[in-house]
Amino acid sequence: MSSRPSDVNVISDMNVTPANPATSTRFPPRRARTRKRLLAAGESLFAERGLHGVTSHDIAASAGVAAGTFYNHFPDKAHLFREIADQALQELDRRLQLDSGPARSFPDDVRQHATALVHFAIDHRDLMRILFSPDTDAAAVQADVLARLASRIEEARRQAQKLDAAAAEIHPAVLAQALVGMWSRVLAWWAEDPDRVSAEVVIETLTQIQLNGTRPAQSVVDPDQKQPATDGSKVND
Repeated sequence: MSSRPSDVNVISDMNVTPANPATSTRFPPRRARTRKRLLAAGESLFAERGLHGVTSHDIAASAGVAAGTFYNHFPDKAHLFREIADQALQELDRRLQLDSGPARSFPDDVRQHATALVHFAIDHRDLMRILFSPDTDAAAVQADVLARLASRIEEARRQAQKLDAAAAEIHPAVLAQALVGMWSRVLAWWAEDPDRVSAEVVIETLTQIQLNGTRPAQSVVDPDQKQPATDGSKVND
């Protein structure tokens, strides 16, 4: 009877038939636990070293499994990172859905979405930092995440336009690309150092840019008027 000293202190589930992570959403309990350990180990190591500085063997060792077990779950570290990002994006979707409602006004929805995004960045600071870093290994995942976010924004804007709740002259696809570009840069910048400005300032700025652009607030006094114009009508002398 031969021994395998290299495997004495690791857990292996190599006898489990591999499942396609892209199509399978349910795993046997043991396999699911191993997969969860790999995802947790990958997220921790990526946060510490960046995506480029981590190998699949590093992740397997940190998770306490045999090196071959990693490949029984993921083809490479990029696929593992994509699943981490996918899970986070699903969580963001849930937050956005919870923060939306038919009874709310469009400005309220915009503010709630900005709030959800900022709090998501707080809860996933390491992921935001890695995802929007210059790391070329993360570039493909970043592009996919932004494309999916843009698609959701575009569809939501089209629905709002159908209800006359959003300006018809704003093209939904162009707006969606502009918003995800702004959000990703602002949130990545802020996640690097949240002490730069408060969360409330980030939320308010993102909200006002989407609602009003960079125009002054509507309560600014018109030089030709004696009272502030808040509804677009002129106040007589």
